[in-house]
Order: sequence, then structure tokens, then C-alpha cells
Amino acid sequence: MNDSNNIQRIRKVSILMDSQFKGPFGTTFGLDGILGLIPFVGDFVTTLVSLYIIYQAAMMGCSPSTLLRMGLNLLIDSIIDAIPLIGNIFDFMWKANNKNILLIEEHLVNARAVTIKSRLTLGLVAFTLITVFIGSVAFTFYFQKMVLDWISLFSS
Repeated sequence: MNDSNNIQRIRKVSILMDSQFKGPFGTTFGLDGILGLIPFVGDFVTTLVSLYIIYQAAMMGCSPSTLLRMGLNLLIDSIIDAIPLIGNIFDFMWKANNKNILLIEEHLVNARAVTIKSRLTLGLVAFTLITVFIGSVAFTFYFQKMVLDWISLFSS
């Protein structure tokens, strides 16, 4: 099966999952939001469908950095999904599958540009995580020093 047929097929799946139905005020939603309301099973099923789309992207030759970026979209969806109520609302808005289809389509048009953009995005995420980690370690040491200083005031 060629890439054109593949992209059409997974685009239909993506639309069904993220934007098949019309909601109030011109919003769209799909089965992802609806199935996400079913505890445990719904999120499991929608994650499998999202992983299928990423698998198809790999079969079409998307670069590793683009696949990681697609995985990041899914990871964001899954992490926020874990928060009761907020995760359900987020499911109706985030549309990770549609974002990933756009990445695949961009890859098919200009693989190099998407790969560079994906590497920059992943680099920014890594930089942010490292910065937060270093900041939290520094804050922990600072807080411990403050507590020890405070204790030493009362012990002398």
C-alpha cells in the first residue's frame, strides 16, 4: 500500500478519534473524548489507536525525531488524562491524533524541515526538563540549608 492510501486511511481514523462530531460554538470532538469518559478502558483503547497512527508514520519513513515528537503529543495527552475531570475536558481539546497526522503530512512534503523542527522542539523540551530538574535540586539544597540554619538558631 502506498503512502497516499496510508495517509488517507489514518487521517480517517484521526478524524474519527479527534474531530468527527460537531459541538457547541463550532467546536469539534471525536471518540477520544467520548471513550475517555470510560475509566481505564477508554484511555487504553484511545492510546492504542494513537500508537497505531505513530506506527503507521514509522512505516512511512518518518524520522526518529518526528516520531518522538508524535509520541510527545501522545504523552502530553496521557499525562493530562490522568487528572480527574481536567483530563476528560482536555481530551476534547488537545487532538493529539490530528496533530500527528499534520506532522506526517508535513513529513511527506518536506521531511528535512519537519525533522529539524522536531529536533528543535525535542531539544527545547529536554532543555526545559533539565532546567526544572536543576532548579528543583538547587531549591531543595537551599531549603535544607534554611531549615538547618533555623534549627541552629534554636539549638545554641
